Amino acid sequence: MKSVEIAYQELVDGLHSSTAEAEFGRVGQRIAERLGFRYFAYLGFSEADPVLISSYPKRWSEHYFTEGYQDVDPVVAFARSRRSTMRWTRESASRFPLRAQKRLFDDADEFGIRHGVTVAIAAGFGRFAAFTFAVDEVSSAHGRMVTEANDIVQLIGLTFHAHAIAKLEPPLPIVEAEPLTQRERECLAWAARGKSMEATATIMGITPRVVKFHLDNARANLGAETLPQAVAIALRGRTIL
Repeated sequence: MKSVEIAYQELVDGLHSSTAEAEFGRVGQRIAERLGFRYFAYLGFSEADPVLISSYPKRWSEHYFTEGYQDVDPVVAFARSRRSTMRWTRESASRFPLRAQKRLFDDADEFGIRHGVTVAIAAGFGRFAAFTFAVDEVSSAHGRMVTEANDIVQLIGLTFHAHAIAKLEPPLPIVEAEPLTQRERECLAWAARGKSMEATATIMGITPRVVKFHLDNARANLGAETLPQAVAIALRGRTIL
């Protein structure tokens, strides 16, 4: 098993036992360090104020919001409109048109935030989030890891988001009518634990095609656009534990 796959499973295990923001922060930082990064950051946007869970220096986080950088940050703009990953560097600031954007990268540089990869997360209903790994000095190993394991890096961000929404936001009301079948709940519960469709199929004694069928139905029944969003809804509504 590759180191990034081990890191992902460690993330899932850590998130399942996390119930407070500080615990999420420790899990995120542990995974960042395992993958060779200095910092991690999760920035979620909804109708309320932005939610930041990160290992960035406190002074930088305070400065970021005081300056209103969330309104001009190209990484935030990317997360709002995309569903993929973005690699960025200190040098990339030169191609952004706004003076405030260049100042953002200059200020981040002073805190050792110079290079990173960000996962864009569409959360539905106008909500979105950005999950970032950042480092002060980039190496060829970082680029190679992000290129070769892009899908897992993206899955790390999506999984962190799903658990953060489920554990840190108020739970959804429990409704009497159960929207999911037993099979759909089982497949969704294994997905929440980081199991692939193939692994879930082996555990449940069914085929990967049947697992996909149940997960697609669960996503549709919960009104979710993506599987991580379906996991988040199910966890918040206590449909799965």
